[in-house]
Amino acid sequence: MKPETFSGRLLVAGDAKGVALVSGRAFTFAHGVNPATGEVTDVRSDIRGQNVRGRVLFYPYGKGSTTASAWFLETVRQGNAPVAIVTAGPDLSAVIGSLLARIIYGKSIPILSSFAEELYAVLDNKTQVEVKGAELTLV
Repeated sequence: MKPETFSGRLLVAGDAKGVALVSGRAFTFAHGVNPATGEVTDVRSDIRGQNVRGRVLFYPYGKGSTTASAWFLETVRQGNAPVAIVTAGPDLSAVIGSLLARIIYGKSIPILSSFAEELYAVLDNKTQVEVKGAELTLV
């Protein structure tokens, strides 16, 4: 695959590299990810059984309770968080969790949103992704 770069909206700054994990459904860390393992446990998730640890996590939008930020932060604390999160629209729970991870644990997990539909047409769970600022490069 020839590298392709897409620009989106930067919500939390940072750089990351990893393999994509793509969900086509709303996503939550609260009761949806096991912080001790990084495994997706939400029975309604199309990526149930997959692991977010070290991945660039893509999903359309967040769902669930305000505790999702705390679940995300605990996933970071235990070393099982994604390296970046990309959403179609802003997920405030992920943004808050990422900002707290930076403040409390010194971990930088970029959060991006608002990419063109063309990105999702060429993306799958094997795609290598590099995040730099508001740009994603598929390599």
